[in-house]
Amino acid sequence: MKAGARPKRQNSVQRAARIRAVVQTGAKKLEMQEFERPKVGSFDGILKLESCGICGTDIEQYTGHLKITDYPYIPGHEPLGIIDEIGEEASKLWGVKPGDRVAVEPLIPCGHCDSCVSGQRNSCPNWESYGFTSTLQEPGILGGYADYMYLRPDTVLHKVNPNIAPEVAAWFNPMGAGVRWAVTAPSLKQGDTIVILGSGQRGIASVIAAKAAGAEKIIVTDIARAAHKLDLARSFGADHAIVADEENTVEQVARITNGRGADVVLDVSTATQPIVDAIDIVRSGGTIILAGMKGNNMTSLMTDKIVLRAIRLQGVLTVDTQSYITAIKLVEKHYRSLARVGTQTFGLDRAEDAIARLAGWDDKPPATHVVLRPNT
Repeated sequence: MKAGARPKRQNSVQRAARIRAVVQTGAKKLEMQEFERPKVGSFDGILKLESCGICGTDIEQYTGHLKITDYPYIPGHEPLGIIDEIGEEASKLWGVKPGDRVAVEPLIPCGHCDSCVSGQRNSCPNWESYGFTSTLQEPGILGGYADYMYLRPDTVLHKVNPNIAPEVAAWFNPMGAGVRWAVTAPSLKQGDTIVILGSGQRGIASVIAAKAAGAEKIIVTDIARAAHKLDLARSFGADHAIVADEENTVEQVARITNGRGADVVLDVSTATQPIVDAIDIVRSGGTIILAGMKGNNMTSLMTDKIVLRAIRLQGVLTVDTQSYITAIKLVEKHYRSLARVGTQTFGLDRAEDAIARLAGWDDKPPATHVVLRPNT
């Protein structure tokens, strides 16, 4: 079997009447629960989960540092799966049918505010999301830590090559972040230099996206404990890797860029020092993109430097539709090499273990990419 290829799937002719899901009931509290299978109308559907990626946001949710909705809720905002049941109108609108594999965009904007009407869906102040919606909101199963997930009428989804292994196809979400955060949001141009602070799954995806966009120099940082991730980043096209707790990041970037600094600096780390460094390593007039969540632990910033050097500082929230479209094409192009990452998979009953593995709370180096697979 080719690297990254998926095993043949046997079609099921009998639909489950009950649905298992991992529910977060409090900080560091997950429990398996069962839900009734919802009825499908003309404009909605049900997804059979193949995999659901886990990222740093899942860690923050689990610990309680990031609490967007009231407990209880089903986490999981990176769902990939097979259309199990779909309404007639939804099938026409979404262009899919039962048996199709799809990636689901987690963000669900309201569709009516000024931001949504003007096309800035990612700036919607009234957004909801899969993985962040209370189970008390009918029909309850609105997160990816489950066997099946309800698809709301206002969902946006994308077909994905069915021949790629589910754990590799799950890269659609971090790759979408890489496209938007490293390329689209900062308007990265061919020939630019970009520094990516953090070499986890979104850091690696940002390397791939920046390389595809024509960046001339790609510099990645991380700590010594994650040196294996820096090696992966190099294998995907990073030109330089800096071990941030052993080297001076500011001095190294100055050396690599001959004192000019980077055109774009993207922070996808969970630490606070990288943002302080970012102000010193971006060139005058350059752009800093903030994507890593800090749990409200940020230290003070030298804002005078931002003003005097005309630095553009921008936060980013999730991924837009066009970036997902580009990302899925990149995953389908690079799926063999993405299989080298060695995605670690866990069943639903080991959700806490999966989160701990990504966070690196054990004695092993933190995993680069982790997914839940209901049938594992």
